[in-house]
Amino acid sequence: MPVLRHFVALLITTFSFFCSAVEVPDLYQFKVLVSDKSNNARAAASKQALLGVLSKVSGQAIEQTNPEIRLALQDISQFMLKFEYQDAEYGSQLLVVKFDPTKINTLLNELRAPIWGNRRPLVLIWLAVEDARQRELLTRESFPQLEEVLSDKANQRAVPIVLPLLDLEDRFNITVSDVWANFSEPVDLASVRYNPERIVTARIYKLPNQSVWQLDWRFTVNSEFQNNVLVGEQQQIIAQMIDEIALSLSSQYAVLRNDSAEQEGEFFIVNGINDFVQIEQAKRRLLSLSVVREVNIVSMKQGELVFSLLLNGTKTDLINTLSLDKGFKRLFDPLASIEAQSINRYQWIGE
Repeated sequence: MPVLRHFVALLITTFSFFCSAVEVPDLYQFKVLVSDKSNNARAAASKQALLGVLSKVSGQAIEQTNPEIRLALQDISQFMLKFEYQDAEYGSQLLVVKFDPTKINTLLNELRAPIWGNRRPLVLIWLAVEDARQRELLTRESFPQLEEVLSDKANQRAVPIVLPLLDLEDRFNITVSDVWANFSEPVDLASVRYNPERIVTARIYKLPNQSVWQLDWRFTVNSEFQNNVLVGEQQQIIAQMIDEIALSLSSQYAVLRNDSAEQEGEFFIVNGINDFVQIEQAKRRLLSLSVVREVNIVSMKQGELVFSLLLNGTKTDLINTLSLDKGFKRLFDPLASIEAQSINRYQWIGE
């Protein structure tokens, strides 16, 4: 398991140099540690898996006290496609449950919870740790246990994260003091090579004369510069930070279905479509977005294709979702009129 986790982390690190969004695999799958393969252990773990996958897909905490959730937990098999066991560390095992995406989405709609698609923003985390009055940036090598907590929680919440390599280039561009004080210029400079969609700076330290820790974290963008403070056990508040990051990102990118929204259809113009293969590729890619319910072709001429989209959410949801999609690039003319700028016009990049 450690080897696999580190391989995934390395893969994300390498991939992040080229794009700012990651397609999360196995979004509707959840893993739970079990003590044995008994029916009782599997039943308890399956309940935990259902709650976990609902939080994973929505980006929000799903409470077991909700009446709809209590009802769903009485018959979890209706949501499951299959389950299997995997070997884990120290002779333990994982129950791996794969859920039906359609049924999970339907349950989330009934809960009035949003649905967050599998294309998610890559988050670069600069975390300064003060331990025994020394400060050091968190990496896989410097604090392996804390890195494991961070990575495991991010995997559970389907939040793509990357930690700095702290190689010569990083150490030339940034210091632990820069992160501790949240100096934006060196942080931004050192972050460029990772091409993240979001950057988080954080610091964690033990409170004086106490046994608890405090973690201060924030996004570096001006619109989300609010400082967030967590107090508690060290590993607990690091995991809690990931929960809060997931909630914050889902509030921007997850789509709350509105059956009355955009029923007349939203026109969507795509340039660079030249044949029927590209038409089908573009249509299939649009339908893969959680914000898009239905796609119809209106017209095509001279490489310009006009779709009519029936949306689950709003036009803003569509724009936010497409900002993470590498298949389309928005065409924007700053000199155009406000009316012209409101048109959904994109360039087809391809699959």
